[in-house]
Amino acid sequence: MSYRLFVPPPLADTSRDGLLVQTKRGRLFTNIYHIRGGVKKRSQHIAVFVDGACRGNGYLGARAGMGVYFGPRSRHNISRRLDDDGPQTSQRAEINAAILALDRVKSLLDQDRLETDLVVIASDSEYLVTGISKWIYKWYDNGWTNAKGGDVSNREDFEELDELVDELEDDYGVFVKFWKVDREDNEEADELAKDAVADEDSTSDDSD
Repeated sequence: MSYRLFVPPPLADTSRDGLLVQTKRGRLFTNIYHIRGGVKKRSQHIAVFVDGACRGNGYLGARAGMGVYFGPRSRHNISRRLDDDGPQTSQRAEINAAILALDRVKSLLDQDRLETDLVVIASDSEYLVTGISKWIYKWYDNGWTNAKGGDVSNREDFEELDELVDELEDDYGVFVKFWKVDREDNEEADELAKDAVADEDSTSDDSD
């Protein structure tokens, strides 16, 4: 099993202090803490939920968006259109949502506004989670050729995400793991991603 893959503790243990994920009314939520009154509360582990959405996926004129969910009413939640420098697809949006999430984590660490040693990126995308935790090592070994002998799709996006994961581990001492969750446990990030493409000119980021 890849060291980048997160395996959650049994649900019976989720109420214990210090565990990454807890349940609230049967739903999953993150346990990132905020700064209140100038006091920084320590959180050894945080989870960030990400998702991508695309209107007209696979067709000309498609519009993709990304959602990053840190927690209820968090100022760090993100709803943003995917840039126009590459294909507008749901898969690219999912990868870039993870990049956005880790960029935000890195920014908080740089500002000394977050203290953590483990970040889990939760996603309902098998493509994202398996791609970055397992397939990417094979892609590096075989020159980024897929099983059919063609070029791996979204190579640049995966490389950027991989470099960011390595940077957080090597330069910040923060490990990053990826967790495949059910779609119903990722509704908040899904809504943020859909909101980003609800209007053609939507580029909102509610952290600004």
